[in-house]
Amino acid sequence: MSNFISKTMKITKLLAILFISALCFTACSEDDDHDHEEEITQLVYTLTNTDNSADVVTFTFTDEDGEGGADGITEVSGNLTANATYKGKLELLNLEEEEDISAEIAEDDAEDHEIFYITNVAGLEFTTTDVDTNSNPLGFDTDVTVGDAGTGVLTISVVHEGKKPNTGIEDALSGDGTTDIEVTFNVTVQ
Repeated sequence: MSNFISKTMKITKLLAILFISALCFTACSEDDDHDHEEEITQLVYTLTNTDNSADVVTFTFTDEDGEGGADGITEVSGNLTANATYKGKLELLNLEEEEDISAEIAEDDAEDHEIFYITNVAGLEFTTTDVDTNSNPLGFDTDVTVGDAGTGVLTISVVHEGKKPNTGIEDALSGDGTTDIEVTFNVTVQ
């Protein structure tokens, strides 16, 4: 009888260990997926002048240790040319994992994302040229028109699970939408 109890206790312990291991594995997998979606350590927005391919302005935000660590660094490679037009391309990267998050979003999750370009520079306008499968704006590709000389800021905001279609970022965030990343750059037009 004691041999039976001993075997039953061993089986119970084994089942408990397996159950706990399965829970831990499931929890880690879910956390990894969630972190993967949120972990953008670099944003690069490149503008190329449509009339002069040598006129390239790059807006870069890098936060190598991710959210919660040291502040990230913003850099702007130069000034925009007054009264010019540019083609824009946004890249979202995870430097630690060497992943192109923007490509993954565009391929697998475009319906749940939209990128907004908000500026206070008079005459600086952004038009989204790419769409998701529902023909709603996405925002990785843009046409940019530049007005007269001036200074101000440009805020790039990546909204996740926002309302689509919408009338702007406030409308997009009016439901359950959240901001994956939002970065503000100084802009000079000359």
